[in-house]
Amino acid sequence: METLFISREAQLRQHENTLQIKMGDQVRSLPIEKLSHVVLLSESRLNSRLLGLCGKHGVRLSVFDYYGYFKGAFEPYDHNPAGKVKLKQAELLLDDVRRMSVAREVVRGAAHNMLANLRYYQYRGNEDMKQPVADMQKLLATIARAADTNTLMGIEGQLHQYYYAAWPAIHAELAFGKRVRRPPNNPINCLLSFLNQLVYTVVRHEISKTHLEETFSVLHSPGYGRASLSLDLAEPFKPVLTDMLIFRMVQRRMLDDSWFEQHDNVCLLTETGRRHVAEQFSLRLEEQYQGRSFRNWIYREALGLEREVLGAGEYEAFKRRV
Repeated sequence: METLFISREAQLRQHENTLQIKMGDQVRSLPIEKLSHVVLLSESRLNSRLLGLCGKHGVRLSVFDYYGYFKGAFEPYDHNPAGKVKLKQAELLLDDVRRMSVAREVVRGAAHNMLANLRYYQYRGNEDMKQPVADMQKLLATIARAADTNTLMGIEGQLHQYYYAAWPAIHAELAFGKRVRRPPNNPINCLLSFLNQLVYTVVRHEISKTHLEETFSVLHSPGYGRASLSLDLAEPFKPVLTDMLIFRMVQRRMLDDSWFEQHDNVCLLTETGRRHVAEQFSLRLEEQYQGRSFRNWIYREALGLEREVLGAGEYEAFKRRV
C-alpha cells in the first residue's frame, strides 16, 4: 500500500514495528514497511514516538484541515539529497527560454487532457461538445506565442472557462456555475477543491522520490514555504484524476446528500463524504493506463522533468489518448 487515506477521527500509535490505527472501537495494525505516505483527512492524535517510526522508515504524513485543504506534512529525513540537480533546476528557472518551454508544455498537457475529456463525449454523439472543443483548440494555438508565465496562466484560465461551461452538457448535475474555491459553494465545487488537493498531495509525494527541489516551479510562481512544483506537475493530471472521477460519480449516481454539509453558501464534505471520495480517489489513482497506474505516470512525469533539468532529455507532459 503506497498511500493510506484516513478519513475518520483516529488515534495513531506505534505498536512494535507497525502503525496501529484506532477509530472508535476498531483497531487496525499495518506493517510500517508497506507504507510510504499517510494522509490524515480528519482530526487525529499521534505522538513523537510514531513520528520517529515514520522518519526511520521514510513515511510521509500529510495533514488536511476541516475544510479539506492540505495544511502541512511531516517530512522524513532526506537520505539522498542531490545538490547538483537543485543547482541545475535553479539554472533552468533563471533561463527564461528554457523555463517558458517547460511551462508551455505543462499547459499543453493540461489542455490536451481537458480536450480529451470533452472529445470522449463528442465522439459518442454529444454534439454540444463541438463548440467548446473548437474554442479550446483555437486557444490552444496561442500557447506557443505566450511570452511569460502570467500570459500562460491567463490562457489556462480561459481554457478552463470553456471547459467548465461544457460540463452541463455531459450531465445536468455538473452545472455548478462559477468556479468558487475558498470556500466552495456547492457539491461540484466542493469535490473539485477536495480532489485537486488530493492530487497536489500525491504529486508532491511522487516528486519527493526524485532529486527535484519542490519549491522551484516553472509555471506557478515559487513562493516562501510553498511546494509550488506540485502545482505545476498536477496540471496535466487534474483532468484525468479529479474531473473524470467527478463525471463517474455523478453519472453512476454515487453522490449522496450525507456526503455534504451546506449552509450560508458554503459547501463542505462531511466525514462520510471524505471517506467515500478518498476511497474512490485511491482506486482511481491505482487504475492502469497503458500498463501503468496513474500514480506511476505521475512519478514518470517528475522523472521526465528531472531529465530535462539535467539536459538528458526533453520534458513531455502526460497526455492521455481519447
